[in-house]
Amino acid sequence: MMMPIRLTPAVKWLLGLNLAAFIIQQTADRFFGIGLLEIFALIPHHFVMDAWLWQIVTYSFLHGDVVHLFLNLLMLAFIGGDLEGAWGTKQFLRFYAFCTIIAGCAYLIIQILSRDGLMMPMVGASGGIYGLLMAYGLIYSERTLLFMLLFPLKAKYFVWILVAVEFMTSLYSPHGGLSSVAHLGGMGAGFVYLFAGAYFRLRRKRAGNVAGKKKAKKSHLKLVRSDSYLFDKEQSEDSEDPKTWH
Repeated sequence: MMMPIRLTPAVKWLLGLNLAAFIIQQTADRFFGIGLLEIFALIPHHFVMDAWLWQIVTYSFLHGDVVHLFLNLLMLAFIGGDLEGAWGTKQFLRFYAFCTIIAGCAYLIIQILSRDGLMMPMVGASGGIYGLLMAYGLIYSERTLLFMLLFPLKAKYFVWILVAVEFMTSLYSPHGGLSSVAHLGGMGAGFVYLFAGAYFRLRRKRAGNVAGKKKAKKSHLKLVRSDSYLFDKEQSEDSEDPKTWH
């Protein structure tokens, strides 16, 4: 059955910031004629040529329309709380930020290589959320999610169906391919982050076990040498011709 929505601190902040940014974005555009997309969306030309480096983060808080915003925030609300509860707020935010930035980098690379869309902005929290989906599918693989908000499906299948859909979209869709590449970048970043974290934790654990064994062995040798020294000293006191080692 579906897990209940769990709104943890970081998830609440992300939901609130995304909603507030969308309201400000729409208000500035419709009533004041200020296009915030040009400043805060991820635009390859401005990011590279003008060094507007903040765009690699701020793009994720802007959205194209209400449906785009609603779907992203709904997915964040469904899966974010369990991951934050398992990892803690700092680790959750690090993971989310990492996936968001790598998704943006994937978009930048594709656009720069193609040279056709250097002024095309990208917006949306999908990169970070797809990274969370990857993590959720790996950690809570047996839980049930609603595919397309209608069909119950185990998380491990849900994630890989999304990967397949995004991959096919990136190959065959002339318009949706670039956003799909960013989604895949977020998912790939999530997988690498988790895999690398597990790998280095395992190495530290093994190194700790080896160090513990060496320390125990040295302590044992020290004890043996101390006992031998006492034994030899006692023997030298009882004998006129004590034994020496060369």
